[in-house]
Amino acid sequence: MPCGLRNIGNTCFMNSILQCVFATPPLTDYFLSEFSSEKKVRSTPLAQSYYDLLQEVKSANGVSSVTPSALKTAVSRTVIEFRGYGQ
Repeated sequence: MPCGLRNIGNTCFMNSILQCVFATPPLTDYFLSEFSSEKKVRSTPLAQSYYDLLQEVKSANGVSSVTPSALKTAVSRTVIEFRGYGQ
């Protein structure tokens, strides 16, 4: 059973997109197999936060959902329009 993502304010759209991205084999395979060895070359806070969340979801083992706070923070720092939790 896939692990869900908790809504932290107004993040339901972000969470639904993340579930689709998690289900994209080439991207998920890259992050799970190659990202950590290329971190020094390609790492950004947003990519690192995505990797950390993917690892958390992958290792959830019976946990029904995880909270994507660090990724939400990284997105907010990258794109000013996504700061806060308003519409």
